[in-house]
Amino acid sequence: MDLYEKRIGMLGVLGVAAVVTLFFVEPIAQDPNYHRFADARPLFGLANFWNVVSNLPFLAVGALGLYRCRRLVQPASGEAYRVMCWSVLLVGFGSAYYHADPTNATLLWDRLPMTVAFMALFSLLLGERVLPSQNRYRLWLLVAAGVASAFYWSWTESLGRGDLRPYLLVQFLPILLMPFMLLMFPERYLSNRLLLAAFALYFTAKLLEHFDGRIFSMLGFMGGHAIKHVAAAAAALCIIYAVPARRANVSKSQGNPCH
Repeated sequence: MDLYEKRIGMLGVLGVAAVVTLFFVEPIAQDPNYHRFADARPLFGLANFWNVVSNLPFLAVGALGLYRCRRLVQPASGEAYRVMCWSVLLVGFGSAYYHADPTNATLLWDRLPMTVAFMALFSLLLGERVLPSQNRYRLWLLVAAGVASAFYWSWTESLGRGDLRPYLLVQFLPILLMPFMLLMFPERYLSNRLLLAAFALYFTAKLLEHFDGRIFSMLGFMGGHAIKHVAAAAAALCIIYAVPARRANVSKSQGNPCH
């Protein structure tokens, strides 16, 4: 077994270990306190104003990504890239919808596009770094797993026995595996620097979310959760630009890999 195969085996062991561990963890219901954000002030007739409008950067980043789509240097990555960009765009709508009326029912529409974005990124990185090429069946299998995890959580909540385990696996397993993929496998065209910056911003966003109330107490005009949206959108922007594209004036004679 060569070094490349050993590294793939290590990733496989980590993935299988995470899935097996899932079966030894008790079902995890959604904490009702999750919906209680520090800054719930209405403004201009819109409830939870800052937590809603702070999702606008997702719309801008998703739209920018789709604009860049026709100029990708690697056309084979177009499908996963396009799915990721649309998902980021839809996170802006889904998250705004949820924060306007934070409940388990509206939270589903926040989580659905997020799972698709995570899975599209994971597929994109697998195809660029670990496996020989992009594979649309792998992409859509991962996307289906992400969507199923969100619907499974929503269904179990409706039955009064909520279970977040599959959703947490779908969200955090790629986050666990992707840094290993960046470190163990050589860069082909996705920018390590920008992807590592995206991970740093993602963890910053999680800290802002965790310290929502404390940040609101310090700042007085905005909670940590609203700033978290901006940090997460910045992470998505780094990922968008980690996929190389030609300059606009070079792309006119090129085909569009996103169609």
